[in-house]
Amino acid sequence: MYISRVRPCLGPVAAGVVIGVAIGGTTAVVQPWVTQPWSALVNSSSPWLLGGFVAGALSARRRRRAAVAAGLAVCLAEVAAYYVTTMLGQIPVTHSYIAFWVACAVSGGPVSGWAGWAWRRGTGRGGAVGQAFPAGTFIAEGIGAYWLRLHYRPAVEIFLGIGVLLFALVAWRTTAWRTTAWRTTAWRTTAWRTAAWWTAIFVVGGALVYGPLLNAVVGIKSGGINPGP
Repeated sequence: MYISRVRPCLGPVAAGVVIGVAIGGTTAVVQPWVTQPWSALVNSSSPWLLGGFVAGALSARRRRRAAVAAGLAVCLAEVAAYYVTTMLGQIPVTHSYIAFWVACAVSGGPVSGWAGWAWRRGTGRGGAVGQAFPAGTFIAEGIGAYWLRLHYRPAVEIFLGIGVLLFALVAWRTTAWRTTAWRTTAWRTTAWRTAAWWTAIFVVGGALVYGPLLNAVVGIKSGGINPGP
């Protein structure tokens, strides 16, 4: 019985590990060469959560648990690949927050995987929540980390721009939007309102995490910018 439950997760988890290793390793390699304000993108959580979202979206319709496991695998692999790559390449980074980022991977990975699955396979409220996740996380990090915590406007503009772009792109690729239902004015209004509402929830909740909570843990030592005196 246990094997029958685990076996369907093996493929998505393996794919998640590959995605995570690629993202984490690439981040470590390019991080020293990226200048401000774009350095914020290789020192932030939302791009890594996007990897978990993709892994979840690739999971089969009936494999919700596999999507959750894949999201977790992506984020854990990202952390592991990042630090292994920095050690092998002798790239100077701080190792004092490894446990913290592992905790972030354990909490955020399953959510990102489920969100990707819900966006691609789900319907109703679940689909709307999944649709809102990518945009919500980027906008939340822009507001919480780079506006409230680090006060760095160029990064805020980058993350808000990516968030708006993701909102439009994910909405356009949502299965329900490509059906005939979207042609009715009432359906379009309800769908946009629902997506915007859940995006706002992610933004508010995420801004609190990226802002006051993260500030209490790491202060202004994380974010890929020099905040100044």
